[in-house]
Amino acid sequence: YPAMQTAEILSEHGIEATVVNARFAKPLDEALILPLARQIGKVVTFEEGCLMGGFGSAVVESIMDAQVPASVLRIGVPDLLVDHATPDQSKAALGLTPAQMAERILATYQVEKPALVR
Repeated sequence: YPAMQTAEILSEHGIEATVVNARFAKPLDEALILPLARQIGKVVTFEEGCLMGGFGSAVVESIMDAQVPASVLRIGVPDLLVDHATPDQSKAALGLTPAQMAERILATYQVEKPALVR
């Protein structure tokens, strides 16, 4: 699972990520998501579908409506035409590989990467 692989990469940078398998956007499991958002304060959503109106949007709405002070990073397909390719090629082109998603999370939350030792 890409989210689990991303969490493994983040753990190498000292980040303990909680992964929630949300199989659907409706009904949104607010009883699970909102307490985690309150506790952790940072939420990252991954989806292989369009960001606009997708799962991440539903999470943002829920967090805002509940007035939870949490930052949300949505990772998914932007609202544009995606070129024909294999699924792996498309994910790489859209920044949806585990390594690319981990890099984006590290950059967004300004986590310092360990220096390379040679």
